[in-house]
Amino acid sequence: MVEIIPSIIASDFAEVKSKLSRLEGLVNWVELDVMDGVFVPNHTWQTADDLNAIDGKTKISAHLMVEYPETIVEDWQEVADRIVLHYESTNDLDKIIDNIGPHVGLAIALDLRTPVEKIYEYLGKIKTVQLMSIVRTGFSGEKFDERVFEKIRTLKTNWPDVKIIVDGGINLENGKRLIEAGVSGLVVGSQIWSAPSVEEAIKKFQSL
Repeated sequence: MVEIIPSIIASDFAEVKSKLSRLEGLVNWVELDVMDGVFVPNHTWQTADDLNAIDGKTKISAHLMVEYPETIVEDWQEVADRIVLHYESTNDLDKIIDNIGPHVGLAIALDLRTPVEKIYEYLGKIKTVQLMSIVRTGFSGEKFDERVFEKIRTLKTNWPDVKIIVDGGINLENGKRLIEAGVSGLVVGSQIWSAPSVEEAIKKFQSL
């Protein structure tokens, strides 16, 4: 079954807690978008230690949209179930991969404009790739870009066992097409949070 992963963009921890509580029991995973205002223009809440106060069952994927994630990744692996690192954000990806503990999953995120071939050297160690399907990473409500389908096909052809998650501009129509293309997860933001009912919106995506 394809995972529907609501994303949370929050200005403070109170907003994180509120949104996590609304999602409890509805999904297995949630993705926290952590932005530093440098790697991407937006700036969000980004204090990993705060999550120690949360006692929920929902698994947390920390999407680190930050410059030099190697400076904070140790903090995040203590509280997250999966860490998503951007290939474009660091020159030390090999070192980060080698230092990640066995208790946390790791995914490489790839900007829409970055060829998938750039990450082939890491796919022997990394089993999950998160493809951005919008031009401007870090913004909610961006338009879905069809070019991601070619990247999915390329990965599926050359690395058939890789788990692919797609993030950005996802709605029910393109979500169905992405599932048909063989992805394992959909990160959905505005289509869930702007809906009249968060619960009903999630159920619609889960029924695709």
